[in-house]
Amino acid sequence: MKRIYLILILAVIAFSSGCADNGRSEIVEKGDNISVNYIGMYDNGTVFDTSLIDVAKKAGIYDTSRNYEPLVFVVGAGQMISGFDNGVLNMTIGENKTLKLSPDEAYGEYKEEYLVPVPRSDLENNSIVPEIGRQIGTLMGIATIVDITDTNLTLDFNSPLAGKNLTFDITVVSIEKAKK
Repeated sequence: MKRIYLILILAVIAFSSGCADNGRSEIVEKGDNISVNYIGMYDNGTVFDTSLIDVAKKAGIYDTSRNYEPLVFVVGAGQMISGFDNGVLNMTIGENKTLKLSPDEAYGEYKEEYLVPVPRSDLENNSIVPEIGRQIGTLMGIATIVDITDTNLTLDFNSPLAGKNLTFDITVVSIEKAKK
């Protein structure tokens, strides 16, 4: 019996002496490597992306070639759109939050100057079959074919989510604290 009391007393002393982190390990801070489950939606509630297989199937966006698992990133490292990155700060494991993001916090405003005409011959030599809506990789990045004429293709280098208000329902799954 004395031994149990001794262990309890030592535990109380350890926690109150600063050996414990007073719960800071459970709070998301910049530099932490975290994983989250998320559902990305447009203003009208239509799901455009998710880490949850059941949600993807229900929304009709399920892709058999994709792994549906929590998204892992380092907070504040520029790996995520700013609104998402800032939105997870101070969250705890298991906490749910809804983020409503303006274009400035997400993928930016739609920019007409990101529409670039390209001679058809430049792409046909690379065996790319022109088709409106098709995404292609170029030296300038990923683009979507938005117009086709006899001589040119118009490529759109805007993100498909540019200019849109977005909502993300997120749940923190894990937090790996940054080494200080």
